[in-house]
Amino acid sequence: MAVSLIMAWGWGQERHGRGKAFTADRLWRLLQSPKFRTLAGKVQVTVFFKDGDRSWTMELWADGQNSKVQFMVPHPEGPRQIITFTRPDGVWVLLPFAKRLIHHKGKTLPSWQDFWGLRSDKLDLAQRNYTLQVIGRDRISGLFCLILDLTPKTKGNPARKIWVHPPTRLPVKVERYAPDGALEMRVEFTEAQINQPLPVMVFDTTVPSDWETIELPLHRQPLVPADAERVLGFPLLLPGWLPPGYIHEGTFAIQNRRWKIAHLIYTDGIGVISVFQHPFIKDRPPSHQTSPVHRMLLQRKVLRDIGNVRVVLLSDVAREWLEKMADSLRGVAVAGP
Repeated sequence: MAVSLIMAWGWGQERHGRGKAFTADRLWRLLQSPKFRTLAGKVQVTVFFKDGDRSWTMELWADGQNSKVQFMVPHPEGPRQIITFTRPDGVWVLLPFAKRLIHHKGKTLPSWQDFWGLRSDKLDLAQRNYTLQVIGRDRISGLFCLILDLTPKTKGNPARKIWVHPPTRLPVKVERYAPDGALEMRVEFTEAQINQPLPVMVFDTTVPSDWETIELPLHRQPLVPADAERVLGFPLLLPGWLPPGYIHEGTFAIQNRRWKIAHLIYTDGIGVISVFQHPFIKDRPPSHQTSPVHRMLLQRKVLRDIGNVRVVLLSDVAREWLEKMADSLRGVAVAGP
């Protein structure tokens, strides 16, 4: 009944003028984190490359704390299934073709929500850098949706269209457009069930006894830039220029037994620029090659080797911005005793 009333209200508002009855605050609240008890469905991701479109589908199950995603990736020997679990105790990756389970103690892989490319925790900042308006209505997988247009105030950020289900704030479909206006990526539920019982043991990570289990403990902690050399063993580099509207959100040290990486995060409330830094070793194969996840998200990458530090910038903003940030990198001044 409640859903029906909201659907009728939404359609009624559209008859009186697109977005006319919505205040800015009410609109922006639709971009807060989705709220549901359970969610299951299929999601199609399409990336529009210059040399041709590529599409893949993932199956999803989620509740308030856990999620499970499974998908197939192409391989010369045939498609291979990958299953990931995001749980309070970390991220689990199941590789049935290799009879292997990998446990990352710490969230090191994107959750299913990251594929939408939408922040929900800094909407006050986002309102200063973007405009949001209702431009239509639609039904996706049987769910009533309002179509929102999210336009950056500064050219260089991608624009987005978002089909959101008002009762749950679930983004049922998202299209991302490059700074030049070209459609880059579409993420869409082709099937969706909300607040329905999930399969029993859907989040169970038990595997056959003949599988190999690999534990990869990761430590992620806030890092004061001036302490980087002491903590990580190399000096940190900071950009002297940031794109308009972007702020420094935080700096973190990520390390395990074999390597240490600095991760700097910059955001304008919607867009995110990640800057990774680690020691550069001559004659070592290039690290931070674009991963399958980054290719799926169609992120741009800029790499610099500065002294003995390799720096990688990743984002969906204009490449010119990443190049200018990279060119402005400089060492952190450390006060003497």
